Amino acid sequence: MRRVGQGLLFLAFLLAAAALAGAQGDYKVVTVTNGGTISGSVKWSGPAPRILDFPVTKDPQICDPDSRKTVALERLIIGPQGGVANTVVYLKNISSGKALEAPEQRRHLDQRHCHYIPHILLVPENAALQMQSSDATLHTIHMEGAATFNLPFPFPNQVVSRTMSSPGLFICAATAVMSG
Repeated sequence: MRRVGQGLLFLAFLLAAAALAGAQGDYKVVTVTNGGTISGSVKWSGPAPRILDFPVTKDPQICDPDSRKTVALERLIIGPQGGVANTVVYLKNISSGKALEAPEQRRHLDQRHCHYIPHILLVPENAALQMQSSDATLHTIHMEGAATFNLPFPFPNQVVSRTMSSPGLFICAATAVMSG
């Protein structure tokens, strides 16, 4: 059941990647002296969908420290005022502008209690993505998309860095990473 859910999520992200790849196409970084700012919130309207829980079947002492027997994958997080967490909004048909600025601490992926934290990362093109597992069990980060790799993490808190040299969407199991 878990593999089916992950497969459906992967398919959804691949479709999103195709849309984003077209949006990022030939973007040129230029000096911007009189640029503006866009801000806002993404809000959910209507009833919240039923969130599926998945059974914890491996390493329950690490993946389920509260002994709940199931875990929500947090693929959709809706706050009390309807705000949607882990949302990326982008502008279409923009051919030039500022480079993506993301502080280094926001380019860090951790596996903690068998969850990827955070779920969504924006990494500038040619910047390093730091990855680690805080869990005392063997984890592997599988990343596919504009970059593909399979990194084992046999030791807790071992940090591995990879440069995201291609723009596009990277899928990392239940985590999306966008570079560009």
